[in-house]
Amino acid sequence: MKGVIIPVVFIFFMVNACNSNKFDVDISNIKVDLNIKRLDLDLMHNYPDTPDVYKLINDYGSFLELYGYQVLQIGGVNEREFGKLLLDFNKYCQDFNIPTKIEQQFGNFSETKIKLETALKYYKYYFPEKSLPQVYAYYSNFSQSIITDVGLVGIGLDKYLGADCELYSRLGFDNYKVRRMHKEMLPVDFMRALALSEFPYHDSTDNLLNQIVYEGKIQYFLDAMLPNIADSLKFAYTKDQMDWAMHNEGEMWAYLIDSQTLFTTDALIIRKMIGDGPFTSLFANNSAPRAGAFLGWKIVHNYMEYNSEVSLPQLMSDSDYQGILNKARYKP
Repeated sequence: MKGVIIPVVFIFFMVNACNSNKFDVDISNIKVDLNIKRLDLDLMHNYPDTPDVYKLINDYGSFLELYGYQVLQIGGVNEREFGKLLLDFNKYCQDFNIPTKIEQQFGNFSETKIKLETALKYYKYYFPEKSLPQVYAYYSNFSQSIITDVGLVGIGLDKYLGADCELYSRLGFDNYKVRRMHKEMLPVDFMRALALSEFPYHDSTDNLLNQIVYEGKIQYFLDAMLPNIADSLKFAYTKDQMDWAMHNEGEMWAYLIDSQTLFTTDALIIRKMIGDGPFTSLFANNSAPRAGAFLGWKIVHNYMEYNSEVSLPQLMSDSDYQGILNKARYKP
């Protein structure tokens, strides 16, 4: 009897050890109560009458100015026509039934709020000295999904209505973008925007290697903030794209070395490797997009594995991208 039980127990612990997630740390004692200010709801409060601009200014302060200029592009709150233009925008939203579509997707926003709070608990675990941003939700006029400024993150809810939302095809969005426009992507986009805001790219030499490693740091950050979300979702990949990237990692790296592209400063090549798209145009049409970010992610994981004394805050503040590659022992 013992000869049967011992191997089974051993295998059980081995399987669990292999499946352990080093990022799934204990956050049970970290408290985050996110106050999400719903400009989308407050903007419609008086509809079909003109919005109460004075109340909105009182409630939203400088964010309303940022919203007018950066999102709606109708100018600031002191513009004579600001209230009328907000009313015109409200009518546009109602005509396309956007408030109802948002409610259908998000309900009272509690589910998404919990996901954001959980991600921010991990953020406070690794960065206890950093303040949490004030979060705003708004109608984006189908423009900017996420905006950031000092101390704030804004979420354009109409960019997360689901891939089956007929408005996206009517408005001419590319299919590869529509595929990602669902509420499960919101926490990923939110934490990525926070990372880009808090840990901007710094280097006097802007070459492909530096950009690759920087993008790899951002993806590694997402692993730490969203430990229970699939890697494919954190890359906004389909399963086939994730499989392609995993299968072709060595070939992609060999191409960059053999073609002497790794240290190029050509902005077009860098954009092809790092920029968004349906695929990475330096490779096949069925390739994963942002292949450079995938390679950078692999490099950074290697680096952190072989340099276990390095903390996440130290990694995120390190702009010695060549040094990270050298210490990563990366040989796919």
